[in-house]
Amino acid sequence: MKQIIHSQLFLLGIITLVGLSTLSSLRAQDSDAQKSVYLIGNSLTWDTVPSRLEEDVQWHVDCGKSLKFIYEHPGMPCVKNSTLWTEALKAKKYDIVSVQPHYGTTLEEDVQTISKWIEMQPQAIFIIHTGWARSATLTEEYFAEEPAKKMSHQPAYIRALITQLKQKHPETEFRTTHAMRLLIELKKGIDAESVPLSAVEDVYRDAIHMTLTGGRYLMHNAMRETIGQKRTSIGFEKVPDDLRVVLDKLLDQRTTWDIAGPAKKAQAQ
Repeated sequence: MKQIIHSQLFLLGIITLVGLSTLSSLRAQDSDAQKSVYLIGNSLTWDTVPSRLEEDVQWHVDCGKSLKFIYEHPGMPCVKNSTLWTEALKAKKYDIVSVQPHYGTTLEEDVQTISKWIEMQPQAIFIIHTGWARSATLTEEYFAEEPAKKMSHQPAYIRALITQLKQKHPETEFRTTHAMRLLIELKKGIDAESVPLSAVEDVYRDAIHMTLTGGRYLMHNAMRETIGQKRTSIGFEKVPDDLRVVLDKLLDQRTTWDIAGPAKKAQAQ
């Protein structure tokens, strides 16, 4: 009788170990699972270089257009390898969706448009990619004293947008790239002569778009780190070393800003 009991206990122990091992394996697979990322915006989203992001990434990019326009006219985005949002957001559940407000809309319109996408992807983390102002109006727009009636890259507009979205969608996690603030902080360094650039325009390739080297290095890695991906220099080998050091310090600083990336887990005491 004792032998039978011992055999049963031994068998139970084996089953328990196998079960725990399987559960551990499944958890590991889940944590390593490829995340799906979808980006909606215009050329300021394209300047984050979505094609170089890791994991499963698609985008809908229409040049110079606002989110409202993209929502209402999804059929012919300027970036031809876009996956139309009307197809993408119906076809699968994304882990992360990035949206980029742009000039021409009101706060209420941006809240309404983004909310419609949140309703289609309620499980997703939503990133508000701030975009940035033209180099000629960068400082004026960022430090404007009067609250903007229409979309602006000033901090007050982005804060109000995220606040209202949180109120409407309390279960959704929101993050932001802080792209506009990065350029302001870079300009401060230039003005203090602590950055190897003569003017903030040096990271612009035209009136509003980033250079293919330092400018895109900064914005690509801001997007990566907002998503939760590691910083990279792959594809940006032409960025001068002294400039890369400065941009990396800026990106390090950005990680301390509010909702700039995945929430840091508390350390065990």
